[in-house]
Amino acid sequence: MTVEIVRWVTMTDNQYDAHIWLSRMWNADKDIENILIRRERIVSSMSGIGKYDSEFIPTQTGENSTETKNLEYSFLTEQLEKKLAEMSRENVRTQQAIEKVDDIMLRGMLRARYILRLSWTEVGKQYHYGKSQMHEKYKKDALDAVYPYIPKEEIYETVANHSGTQS
Repeated sequence: MTVEIVRWVTMTDNQYDAHIWLSRMWNADKDIENILIRRERIVSSMSGIGKYDSEFIPTQTGENSTETKNLEYSFLTEQLEKKLAEMSRENVRTQQAIEKVDDIMLRGMLRARYILRLSWTEVGKQYHYGKSQMHEKYKKDALDAVYPYIPKEEIYETVANHSGTQS
């Protein structure tokens, strides 16, 4: 936690806000992975094979029936489809904001970081910049360049949601 706080201290409020807005869907990957794991457990428990075959799948009624498992599987499938659709919409919106950046190099850096989800260090390697040069100059320049294209009404909501999840 201390490392993250130190890292953000060197950013302006606008740079921080841009970073949080651009990376708002990164937790969706974890949500999708959890849904897929839960679905796999249901399938494995019903088929009697796999690593979850003897695991009890808890339900609201405490039952472990095939019908209950089918309902749970359907519910998880619906959640997965909604999460994937949301992620797709948000990725398009992120790309639209990035595409408005005039500087082709900064635009490429933003794509690598927020669309391909490379670390800033990995982005720096692609552009043959050292870690400190990447973090102290280009990361800030890229975030400053994209900030004007981010919907301001969403920034405050996104930052507030992000702050609420920090411990």
